[in-house]
Amino acid sequence: MSLSGLLGLRLPLIQVLGKPYVSRSWWRSYAVSSHTSLEGRITVKPLESRKTFLVDSYKHMMETSPVVLFVHYNNLMKNEDHHYRSLVKQQGGRLTMLRNSLFSVYLKNSKASDPCAPLSRKKQNRKHPLLPLLKGPTAAITFAETNPVSVAKILKMLERAQDKLFVVGAKVETEVYDVTQLNQFKTLPSKPELQAQLLGLLNVLGGAGLVRTLEAGSQTLYLTLSSHQDNQSSDNKKEE
Repeated sequence: MSLSGLLGLRLPLIQVLGKPYVSRSWWRSYAVSSHTSLEGRITVKPLESRKTFLVDSYKHMMETSPVVLFVHYNNLMKNEDHHYRSLVKQQGGRLTMLRNSLFSVYLKNSKASDPCAPLSRKKQNRKHPLLPLLKGPTAAITFAETNPVSVAKILKMLERAQDKLFVVGAKVETEVYDVTQLNQFKTLPSKPELQAQLLGLLNVLGGAGLVRTLEAGSQTLYLTLSSHQDNQSSDNKKEE
């Protein structure tokens, strides 16, 4: 059976050294064309392709992980890769190696409902703040919860890893952090601790205590203004 018959397509065949050959221009046009699945989803690459799968997985990772640390890695041996994955898992995280080119596609198209769908350059976010982090072999450490304590433990582990694995930035909730901001974030208490502190504060200030606090604040402000006015009056008398 011929190549065109095998694929069920009419391919532009030419003869190269007496053998049928598909023109490169046709393959290039196929690569950039869109595809429609049986469900009606239109994607740049075939729905079942590895590239579409990875972009979909990056979308899920970024939308379901409130904290994502981005790290660069250098010459990790297989046993080292397993070692660091295990350490990250012990702290409640997950280490995922990224394909920078496809993760860049997701970032540029992240505002679209389907990052895998065809999108014009004008509609892409080509200045996404995470794009500059993808300058070398990059991985993501994701967390299911916003817990500064877990982040602090991971950063301490990365310090021991030195140039094998080092952090270059992060996404925390909806914000993008550099390394300095991330080091400040790791000193914060966890969400449950903050909620407990807030609840305790509200209990202290509740009812009559809250009223007294507000009254004390108003009285302090009044005394401050009154003292300032007295000082001004005293200065005016001295000048007279």
